[in-house]
Amino acid sequence: MWAHYLLTFYRSLTRHRLYAALNIFGLAIGIAVFLALWLDVRFETSFERRIPDARSVYLIHMVVPGEGPYRDTMGGALDELRGDYPQLVGTRDWSQSATVRQGAQATSEHVEVVDPSFFKVFDLPVVAGDKAGMLSAPDDLVLTQAKARQYFGTADPIGQRLTLFFLGQARSYRVTGVLKDPPRNTELQFDFLVPLTQAMVAGQTLPSGRSRWWFWGSGQVYTYLRFERPAQAAALGADLDNFVDRHAGQDLTPPPAHRSLTLHLSPLLGLHLMDAKDAGVVAAIGVVGLLTLLLAGVNYVNLATARGGLRAREVALRKVMGATGPSLIAQFMSEALATAVLAALIGLALCELALPLINAAGGLALKIEYLNTDSILLPVLITVLVVGLGAGVYPALVLSRFQPAAVLASTRTPGGGRWAGRVREALVLVQFAVAIAFTIATGVIVSQTNYLRDADLGFDRNGLIVVRNFDNSEITDAQRAGLLDAWRGIPGVVGDTAAQVAPGLQHSAHANAVHAPGAVGEGPDVRFVSVGEGFFQTYGVRLLTGRLLDRNHGGDDTPRTHAAGAAPSPNTSPQNVVLNAKAVQALGFRNAADAIGKPLSSKGEPYDLTAMTVVGVIDDVHFLSPHQPNVPAIFQLNTGDFPGPLAGVRYAGVDPRQVTSLMERQWRRIVPTVPMHAQTVEDSLQQLYKDDDQHGRLFIIGAVLAVLIGCVGLYGLASFNTARRVREIGIRKTLGASTRDILQLLITQFLRPVLLANLIAWPLAWLAMRSWLSTFDQRIGLGPVYFLGATALTLLIAVGTVAGQALAVARSEPAKALRHE
Repeated sequence: MWAHYLLTFYRSLTRHRLYAALNIFGLAIGIAVFLALWLDVRFETSFERRIPDARSVYLIHMVVPGEGPYRDTMGGALDELRGDYPQLVGTRDWSQSATVRQGAQATSEHVEVVDPSFFKVFDLPVVAGDKAGMLSAPDDLVLTQAKARQYFGTADPIGQRLTLFFLGQARSYRVTGVLKDPPRNTELQFDFLVPLTQAMVAGQTLPSGRSRWWFWGSGQVYTYLRFERPAQAAALGADLDNFVDRHAGQDLTPPPAHRSLTLHLSPLLGLHLMDAKDAGVVAAIGVVGLLTLLLAGVNYVNLATARGGLRAREVALRKVMGATGPSLIAQFMSEALATAVLAALIGLALCELALPLINAAGGLALKIEYLNTDSILLPVLITVLVVGLGAGVYPALVLSRFQPAAVLASTRTPGGGRWAGRVREALVLVQFAVAIAFTIATGVIVSQTNYLRDADLGFDRNGLIVVRNFDNSEITDAQRAGLLDAWRGIPGVVGDTAAQVAPGLQHSAHANAVHAPGAVGEGPDVRFVSVGEGFFQTYGVRLLTGRLLDRNHGGDDTPRTHAAGAAPSPNTSPQNVVLNAKAVQALGFRNAADAIGKPLSSKGEPYDLTAMTVVGVIDDVHFLSPHQPNVPAIFQLNTGDFPGPLAGVRYAGVDPRQVTSLMERQWRRIVPTVPMHAQTVEDSLQQLYKDDDQHGRLFIIGAVLAVLIGCVGLYGLASFNTARRVREIGIRKTLGASTRDILQLLITQFLRPVLLANLIAWPLAWLAMRSWLSTFDQRIGLGPVYFLGATALTLLIAVGTVAGQALAVARSEPAKALRHE
């Protein structure tokens, strides 16, 4: 029986080659798109699943009202948690920029300073060494396979020593373990692990003399906890507000403390997509894949029911010969499954061929596996069954219900009647509703991406170079000053500066409650940013009113210096400051001019600024992610030793590569033991846009192919319908209809569902794109041009798809048309 079904299927394919090709290749493209996007979604949702019992691990992180979540906590949070909950198993990860010295060679690396309990939380695979004893001694060092090969070649790394310079001190470590290299689908990219010691903690002080390690509100380390049961995590999470109130009252005012800062537990497996924006983008990519597969299935249903009339006599004769409805349904369902199998094989081949291009466009490393735990065979099998059975059931029911007497007595092949025509029209409507929505979304995504590249960020980003490791702890303040002086002497350099912020970077910025004249309470939280001489001029920041800070003005520069060995003292003298536009609004001033000359105050760590005077207001400067909103900020001039300086250099009229080369030459002269890491501002900002660009390109690829699948279906349906109406058109022309009349009749009929599809597509696209754009601080307006343009483009494509066939039929000779069978 099955052999007979396959033979019938083969004959059907070879007899109606055009419809077979459209069916199979439409399904193949849909399956290929679905599989490619499914691979991306699977990758994005697989982070940390390699870690044994990863469901038991949680990150404890801060949430500051009005600023959103921060993944880090103060350094001492774990110690205070253990004081209240002695049974806790946890570890900290304190990431440090370091220089690894091996003989005369110096290499910049990132070192993770962790608690000795690290492997009790993260059971990472070890390829050399005893995991039970690792990190137990203060000079223990654990590194990955790649770093072991880099520094020791083929020699056994266990017992070898490396010197690492970080936190202002050179430390010698002995290798006691080698970790398996981390995969791409992890945010726990550990290359070097060293144990946390009290000496490292002791060096963390604020300008007021207090320990930064124990200051609530500072963010230094990632704190991870492991629980035996989910109920334990839930119990701790429910008590965290009380815990903050018990311990943070000194630093967070007014009480209760948890109104100023809260702690939350987040599962390790959800950290990669903890940001709702990231999760939404991945979900959107998955939806595109599913909808593309749905469109391919709709194509199959449309074409299978449309061409069912061509097999009506076959069905009638089979029923006359004794075939039953169930047997005919089984035959047509088997043909649908066979079509799905052929399409899946072709789709898998297309996916293999397209993956290198997709990886290049999306910056990914997706690949198809066949014989391991990540095998694609099971998903392909499920896809075949879902597509074959889901798309085949309706055509099978329609074809099996043809009545033999009516079919054999008719002089023409049945088309399924008005009901079948309405169903096909409804399916075309669904197809093009999705296609138009995708087209609108594609236009919005492309426009938003281009807008971000050219958006006004509040500073002049042309001719800027950012030195990313100017804050390296091995560089002394005297060396930093020497570098800035040397760079100013390079031909073409017109200015340089150091600050706690730079395009694409931020370091050690803190927020305090700031009180303005006449305000009730302690006032809103405002971020304090220390900047060096020439910051505003180097970055081309726009002054709205007042003046900029200058060390030659009394009260502008308040360096926090102290005698060697003495504790820093808080700044109590008045200091002139500059606000950004957001701060003017947050502090309740009527406008920028109203803020000039007004006194401000802020009490509390890290700086106790009992008196400030506003001397200038600048435009909002957007240095960070386009998804991160600008916050109120106070800029302070500080030519002293503020923490975390990042350098910026402005040049004009010269090649940036030449400037960078000369900067590096001066760097090697002044700081020979630390490599320089610098890049243009455009390259620095590109890192912020990278994820949006990658996911946007994937979405666009899927959307374009979804529109293509819709056009394939429309072409097949138009081909069938025009072929069935040849005699009707011949009669119309005989009665006086012109070619233009016939062409208008056919095209209008085909475009009716396309036009109606806008009623569905526009609201859906508007809601989806409004939600997506809301994640950006700077965004385009969602104007009607995107909707009208998408409709016009889709109509143009649809007309082009059917016009050729309609024109051929409309121009045919009536005599030939009337003889058509």
